[in-house]
Amino acid sequence: MKHSSSRVIDIKSRRTSMKLTPCEWKALDTICQREKINRKNLFDLIDANKDPKLGFTSSIRLFTIIYYKNSIIYASQTSNNNEFKSPIHDAINQITK
Repeated sequence: MKHSSSRVIDIKSRRTSMKLTPCEWKALDTICQREKINRKNLFDLIDANKDPKLGFTSSIRLFTIIYYKNSIIYASQTSNNNEFKSPIHDAINQITK
């Protein structure tokens, strides 16, 4: 198993560090590429909408899981009509619950 790596990130006007595994960083990069959003903007969006009881890293992990779960659901629902529905907004809304 690969070890977590810590990176310094900017959230709005503050700098903080976040530790994720290489697979988690790659998953976030894949989401950003698919959604055409840069990582900083995604982090700002998650930070602005996260449950205040959760830490930022936990919110990132929760968002990633929900995003990929929604992607699977949307893929099965839209396979018949070839319509692409982005799961990013639903995932953002679901991290606040």
